[in-house]
Amino acid sequence: MEDSIKKLFEVNPNKIPSSVPLFPLENVLLLPFGKLPLNIFEERYINMVLDSLKSHRMIGIIQPKNNNNDFFMMGCIGRITSYIETPDYRLVLNLEGVCRFALHERNLTPKGYYQAIIDTAGYLDDLKSLEPMIDRDSLIRKYANFFKMKKLEIDREVLVETSNLQLISTLAMLAPFNKIDKQAILESPNLKERVNTLNSILDLNTFQVVSNNNPGKLN
Repeated sequence: MEDSIKKLFEVNPNKIPSSVPLFPLENVLLLPFGKLPLNIFEERYINMVLDSLKSHRMIGIIQPKNNNNDFFMMGCIGRITSYIETPDYRLVLNLEGVCRFALHERNLTPKGYYQAIIDTAGYLDDLKSLEPMIDRDSLIRKYANFFKMKKLEIDREVLVETSNLQLISTLAMLAPFNKIDKQAILESPNLKERVNTLNSILDLNTFQVVSNNNPGKLN
């Protein structure tokens, strides 16, 4: 019984739609197996979520480039795992990253949101719960130091309890990187390269913060 119920919730290649509604969010990164809470209050996006709940419960998270009508060509499918309706007519929901997608075509729906034709064929490895080899303690320390320099807080206890895969996704999604950096992490061809890209971007951003705070010491 448990196995049959589990299969209802599992995502496999056959369950991934070729068309999803798009939710453009600047400086927001969703990665496979990452968790993303959302607060939906615009009418068009409330309609988007309600329409998705009637079908596959998936939406495409994608970053706009210079304006809301020009998108990057890669995003990540998020599956709605829970939601609540608030007394002030909002939807508060949780997404779990499924896999990345290439954007092929998008069309504006009568309800005001974009519906996209997507291709996930090259990203089905995202569905595999692989565990990358990383130095967890070193990575968490580097991030904690970076967040401290940026005067931000990070819950190290929560990070310690995550798997390596979830740790990489969580750190990348939480970090205050710019949209170009976040897009570079998303577009890394595989998990190993994602870890390398994440480390490189973290080191560069840390150096920039140090140089901005102590300009005289670097001359």
